[in-house]
Amino acid sequence: MPDMAWSAAEKKVARRVFDAALQAELADIMANFKTRAAQVNTPDDLWAIRAHLERVQRDIDSMYDYRYSMLEFVLGRLLYEKRIQIHDLTGLKADRQDRISRIASL
Repeated sequence: MPDMAWSAAEKKVARRVFDAALQAELADIMANFKTRAAQVNTPDDLWAIRAHLERVQRDIDSMYDYRYSMLEFVLGRLLYEKRIQIHDLTGLKADRQDRISRIASL
């Protein structure tokens, strides 16, 4: 069974990658919001934006789970979605990088 414990150095790498991906995604969401808000003409347009933001918030809250037991899956999904690159994971153990790459390939 692989060593699942995260070293202090790996935790720092993972936190940096995780935070950068989250901030980039939030920036995309805010840019999209500003574009949509500029096009609001009716109250229905407002409610549509609100509904969209609620869906996006649920997605973000479920996706960005920093529990160490979930982190390889989160990083794998971010890699699959091209929100991070494999070189961003430099500093993680090779077997952990391999597992994250395998998750991304599913």
